[in-house]
Amino acid sequence: MPLSGGEEERVLDQPLAWFNWALIPSGIYFINEADAQRATIEFFDFASRKSTLVQVADKPGVGLALAPDGKSLLYSRPESEDYEVMLVKNFH
Repeated sequence: MPLSGGEEERVLDQPLAWFNWALIPSGIYFINEADAQRATIEFFDFASRKSTLVQVADKPGVGLALAPDGKSLLYSRPESEDYEVMLVKNFH
């Protein structure tokens, strides 16, 4: 929706998790998770209305952030998906 008001308009027809995108004045960086094992980081340009590939992100984690100078993107990648639950009896 324009700041001055008016009709809202769909900008990007892509399902996005609330934590996997970063906005700049000219567009949106986002993680496209079409495949659970191999995602891509893309940039949607507001002027051209097109997405371009920025980076292939194997098994991305949660979150995407853009540096204040706009020159770096940060995203998480889990190194291991192993979890252990341990029960310790008589622990004081």
